[in-house]
Amino acid sequence: MAVTITTTQVLDGFSTGASTADLTAYIAVIDQADVCLDANSVPDAIASQLKILGVRHLAATGTDGGQVTQERSISGASRSYATVAGGMSRYYRTLKAIDTYGCVTATLTNSPTVQLRSVGRRTT
Repeated sequence: MAVTITTTQVLDGFSTGASTADLTAYIAVIDQADVCLDANSVPDAIASQLKILGVRHLAATGTDGGQVTQERSISGASRSYATVAGGMSRYYRTLKAIDTYGCVTATLTNSPTVQLRSVGRRTT
């Protein structure tokens, strides 16, 4: 049975400029791995973590431009990003290490680059 993840689970401990609509679309992309996860009897807890890491990877590379390396005060609003080399993010590296059957990583590598831009930004 397919594991369902939510935007709340993805955002738990994760900071992104991606909107809720973007995250929902990223979840839909990662849901394509369900057939492989089910076929390989991946436990629900692991499947859930794999899918969350996949969505975080898409959010980090598709909307944020990389890891934030510097920020300024609200009045000076400025951010600096470290470029994500070769489409890799720290989430993808972790995902690749624990995705034993390659279900989510295959979904990410076999899909065209996903870049979504919703109107506005997510508010907390």
